[in-house]
Amino acid sequence: MRIDNNLGGLDGMLAAQMQINQSAQNLANITNTIGEPQNQEVTQDLINSIVGQIPEIISYKANAQGIETQNAVSDILLNIKA
Repeated sequence: MRIDNNLGGLDGMLAAQMQINQSAQNLANITNTIGEPQNQEVTQDLINSIVGQIPEIISYKANAQGIETQNAVSDILLNIKA
């Protein structure tokens, strides 16, 4: 039996993190160009940037849970073998 580390999960987590960072940068750019907070309106760009983060957050969490599960299985296998 071969036990690999979950590089696919780590790659997915990194990709999700990069996408979240890009969305956060887009949000910052949108709010900087709109001006004073009291005069800001909800724009489609703002909504798209916020909503666009949801799948990335779900993906990041799913990849993290996959890694946790793989670690738990590895621990169980090592305990059985010991």
